Amino acid sequence: MSRNYYCLVAGLPDIVPDDKKLHFSAVQLRTYLGGELHPEDFDMIRLFYMPWDHENLLNVCFNTGKPWDERGNYSLDLIQQLADKKQFDIMDRSIFPAYFSEFIEIFHDEEEEITVSTGSHFLTKSWYEMLDQHPNAFVKEVGTYKLNIGNIMVALNGRKFNLAVDDSLIGSDDITHALRKSRSRDFGLSTEIADIEEIIQMFEIHDILDRELRIDNHFWKFLDEASFFNYFSIEKVLAFVLKVFIAERWYRLDTDKGQQMFVRLLNELQSNFEIPEEFATTYGKRK
Repeated sequence: MSRNYYCLVAGLPDIVPDDKKLHFSAVQLRTYLGGELHPEDFDMIRLFYMPWDHENLLNVCFNTGKPWDERGNYSLDLIQQLADKKQFDIMDRSIFPAYFSEFIEIFHDEEEEITVSTGSHFLTKSWYEMLDQHPNAFVKEVGTYKLNIGNIMVALNGRKFNLAVDDSLIGSDDITHALRKSRSRDFGLSTEIADIEEIIQMFEIHDILDRELRIDNHFWKFLDEASFFNYFSIEKVLAFVLKVFIAERWYRLDTDKGQQMFVRLLNELQSNFEIPEEFATTYGKRK
């Protein structure tokens, strides 16, 4: 039975259109949701923060020197224990997805050759497999969408620069087979992916920021459509979280565009959730 969260986001702060400060982040949102959601639903939220755990794990294992990303679910101490062979052998690994342990076992195996690139591919592939096997249909749908878009962009990039990308594509279904073999403009995928031409046109945009903005807006639209009939359920919350990821990313890339996205989010929020009167009084929410 699906659980409903009618006033879930009532604690989020207001966003003022001309304010250049980021009033809440993906990290703060996760903390808030941890206290509001059923544990099984919160686990679904954490799934979509997992790619930052991948980055943190790779950075610690390979000493890349990149800064720690607080958006990951696991603490620096836990990730460091994974990377240390002695601690890894005795630690409780049940708190991690099984593929984390699989990666670390390969990493510590002296006979295996693994790099940041191959490690990233392994973790990403395993994450997509976990999404595909998830019992929640929305989680699976988001995973399929992101995987297909990512694979198509890789294939188009390979075609443009005459690069071998077979090993970079993830999966072995009909879509990835077509991306590997087809020479037609749309890879022969017009029946499998209805908007394949739109995706190709997005790739062909020369300005990188404009291209990324189009891709993110395409994902935003997908989230609206995929969660349209999930009025107050975890699917609507998941869609909101994924939109926060987009808005926060643009806040870092382009403050004005990021601010516009956060305002867009709050406008959507106000039309979908009833804000309690006591919250409006305490936090000054607009009515």
